[in-house]
Amino acid sequence: MDSAALRQSWSQFSAAGPEAAKYFYATLFVMAPEARSMFPTNMQYQEDKLLKALGHIITHLDDPAALAVFARRLGADHRRFHGEDQRGNPVALGPRHYGWVGQALLATLERFLGPGWTPALQEQWAAAYESVSQLMLAGAAESERSSPPFWEAEVLGAERRRSDVAVFTVRPNYLCNYAPGQSLPVQVPQLRLWRYLSPANAPRADGTIEFHVRATGRFSTHVVRRLGTGDRLLLGHPTGTALSSYDRAPHLPLLLIAGGTGVAPLRAVAEALQQGPGRRTTLVVGGRTPEDLYDDKALAQLASMPAAGAWQGGGAGWLRYVPTVEVGWGWQGAVGKAVETALRLGPWEETEVLVCGSPEMTRETVSVLTRSGVRPERILTESYDHSLYPPLAEASTAVPGDFSWTGAR
Repeated sequence: MDSAALRQSWSQFSAAGPEAAKYFYATLFVMAPEARSMFPTNMQYQEDKLLKALGHIITHLDDPAALAVFARRLGADHRRFHGEDQRGNPVALGPRHYGWVGQALLATLERFLGPGWTPALQEQWAAAYESVSQLMLAGAAESERSSPPFWEAEVLGAERRRSDVAVFTVRPNYLCNYAPGQSLPVQVPQLRLWRYLSPANAPRADGTIEFHVRATGRFSTHVVRRLGTGDRLLLGHPTGTALSSYDRAPHLPLLLIAGGTGVAPLRAVAEALQQGPGRRTTLVVGGRTPEDLYDDKALAQLASMPAAGAWQGGGAGWLRYVPTVEVGWGWQGAVGKAVETALRLGPWEETEVLVCGSPEMTRETVSVLTRSGVRPERILTESYDHSLYPPLAEASTAVPGDFSWTGAR
């Protein structure tokens, strides 16, 4: 395989950007109409993810091990995509869809490379696509031996905590294993959209999962305003390796800093710690006003519980919970941004730090912490970025522990 020729042609092709992606999907849907129902109505983000995923594959052609890991992960994740044929019958993603995608890709390359699209280059691209598609199918087959393509989950309870924030408890049709700090792709079938949500609880014996959702876009607004008890969701396979790595240095104290619904995965981590020996942990949750601290009662209760895995008489006081607000009339607690309050509670030079919130909050928090002396490799982050596809974000991570994910919108 001539990786240099593929990279050179990819550089020329990718210059077309969204126009090339639109042409690809138009070609695919003409070639295979049933594939259209596997995708959302608004294809903007899907087009962007296509180009980034292809770019990642092309740039890793000379690293077969990394490419195989990524392609297999991609294939396993794609098992959850499904649609309907022209008669309304359910259709699962299968080998024939990979064939159609390959044909559409080659047709798109021919369209945008023009005279540069030679028979030799076509052969190179066809071989490269065949290799990657086989890796994806192998990843899907391996995943199929141990888990379903997705879980069906019933909404057991829906509680509005604020006008734009709701908390949902769901029960999958059978056990869905995940690690505290990970996220799950979630679909409301009526919308045909998959968005990533982090469970706000450590895995429970009864299998129920709690999600926190803030209305910021089409998906999340629909969930907050319309989802109710008895409704159905689909859950995909868990993803995320950053926050779920919270126990990589269990001998060190742990600092958790959250903003908004970013508190959800950090609460799951804290619950898991409570079920163990009780690692010394500080949880700082920030908000603009006291109203933003929508999960305060549950967190305060968690902080009052002794560590279940500690020796009798020990494990109390393992969690220091500090809510903080920037403004609040009559507020008796800490005042300031979450990172400002955290620094006053320090020092944190020899501490593992987990940060979760909006991209802006995450960037600012990490910047302030590193300036204060916390080493970047000690900081694990997860931020809400709708433009990134988690398997791609994980594979593309440049900074150890840093992971940006697709938040619910």
